[in-house]
Amino acid sequence: MALFQNTTTESNPAAQNRSGTFYNKFLVCSFIGALGDYMTLSALGWYIVDSVGSAEVLGWVFFARTVPRFFMSFVGGYFADRMDRKKLIIGVYSGLMITTGLQILVIWNLSGLHWIYIVAVVFLRNVFDSAEPSIRNALLPDIVKKENIAKAVGFYASSLNLAAIFAPVLAGYLLSVMTITPLLIADFCLQIPSFLILFLLPAIPLHQDAAGKGMAKKGYIFAISYIRQSPVLRNSLILSVTLMFFLFPFGAMLPLLVKNTLQSDAKSFGMISATEAFGAVLGGLLLKYITQDQLLRFWPWMGMLSCFFLLLLGFADTSLAVLLIIFVLGLMSQLFRSTGRSIFQLNTPTEIRGKAMSVLISDSGIVSLGILFFTLIAGKLSVGFVYSLMGCFGMICCFASYMFLLKVKNKNQSK
Repeated sequence: MALFQNTTTESNPAAQNRSGTFYNKFLVCSFIGALGDYMTLSALGWYIVDSVGSAEVLGWVFFARTVPRFFMSFVGGYFADRMDRKKLIIGVYSGLMITTGLQILVIWNLSGLHWIYIVAVVFLRNVFDSAEPSIRNALLPDIVKKENIAKAVGFYASSLNLAAIFAPVLAGYLLSVMTITPLLIADFCLQIPSFLILFLLPAIPLHQDAAGKGMAKKGYIFAISYIRQSPVLRNSLILSVTLMFFLFPFGAMLPLLVKNTLQSDAKSFGMISATEAFGAVLGGLLLKYITQDQLLRFWPWMGMLSCFFLLLLGFADTSLAVLLIIFVLGLMSQLFRSTGRSIFQLNTPTEIRGKAMSVLISDSGIVSLGILFFTLIAGKLSVGFVYSLMGCFGMICCFASYMFLLKVKNKNQSK
């Protein structure tokens, strides 16, 4: 299926310069905002395991964090194709700021509340947070030239993961000397630059030609049909959804590994989480060296290696072994995720990109089911056994995906 040209930036050199300047600032502000968000995520996960001591509660909190992606990614993608994307993303971030403040108030008074209130406020905040990726991924090709998409995706992922290196270390240290509430307040303050930078976003014209307007008005049935008719997109979506269930819940389960298997404290958890993020940063940077032709060929193998190291993680029983494995796991899983996003962005027309990307990004909602399912198992069996089980099933799915792509390639060559 042909790649669609980016008309917004390619036809206007001045717009390219403004967009490039904005994107650099956006990366810096994204790093600052992500630093606060990951501090809260790390602190909240450890707080539940250390204070509540329940794998079930941990599973429900992270379920509430990810399940909105099931439906809000579709809502965000739908409106991204029908509204001014600049105004839309500013509105979404406004809701995110308000609910972040509400989250502070609830956790501040947590001693007198049932844990279900944490689940509720985390869910509400992530209703807005889950709408943002579809809008941002639809907007990205409008401000970045087509040949730089993979690089832009990699740099954005690296900015987030760079924050994820420092955030767990800071959270682990601060939790040893203070309560969780100041960390939540810091999160709110660090979100402010990410919100303000959006007002500098260059104007993005809506679709102007009649054909584009007609396609933009089509709904999700058309977008899903478009994906289904493309073997590349269809296979990419299936494998992404599968590994979101079997692979990506590993991060939410790290507090259980550190607490129950390694018998370590919050500082050790922070170091292990930072090591995973360091690998993810390197993975995002390596993406710029992968050409468009190599994306599809390497993608299933990235997933295969990720699942293999997840299997090994299940047998690790020392801090050094966990650090080494988690570094490679962070690297390969980030390459897998970012490459999948790039494949979709390069193979969908701008008029339905919001809806198409939201279909793909909704795969993150599957993580919530994986977290809930595997944390319940980890409450009865060892977390190491659960990691190995996840890795085995993930490797089988990646191999099946590779064989399918090979069959499609051979079929096309024979025509």
